[in-house]
Amino acid sequence: MVLKTKTVSEELGVNPTTVQRWVRHFNIPCDKNEHGHYLFKQEDIEQLREIKIQLDNGLLMSDIQIESFSTPEKSFELPIHFEEKFKRLNEAIESIEKKVEEKADAVVSYQMLQHASEVEELIKKMENMESRLQDLEVTLLKKNYPEETLYVKEKPKKNWFVSLFTL
Repeated sequence: MVLKTKTVSEELGVNPTTVQRWVRHFNIPCDKNEHGHYLFKQEDIEQLREIKIQLDNGLLMSDIQIESFSTPEKSFELPIHFEEKFKRLNEAIESIEKKVEEKADAVVSYQMLQHASEVEELIKKMENMESRLQDLEVTLLKKNYPEETLYVKEKPKKNWFVSLFTL
């Protein structure tokens, strides 16, 4: 059973803010709901009841010591063979991550080479189409104007330096 601050304060006969102050001062590990209100279990209420009894007997809050509040922290140590297994497992994970990164780099490099060769093919096809289009224009002009001398622009030759970068 879980109770709210107001219900607990009525049960103890104190103000709700007093209950909240005790929870903060004595670090009572209470749950909170989605609105941030404390939710008290029966064991929390018993601790608050002990605090109230000691305060009613004239003790100051700084003098109150309840053993149930000071839960000793347990140090959790893994046995040595678990630490060794954990270390090996961690190393194996790191090794797999490294291999995955290397594989991803290789895949990206391969894809870039594929795209570069596809771009080269497209450039060659476009140059071929441009050449054929010029030939068709010349043929059409000669057909329409057979007696006149036509000025036909020659294809510009590629600069050898520029061709290095289109590979």
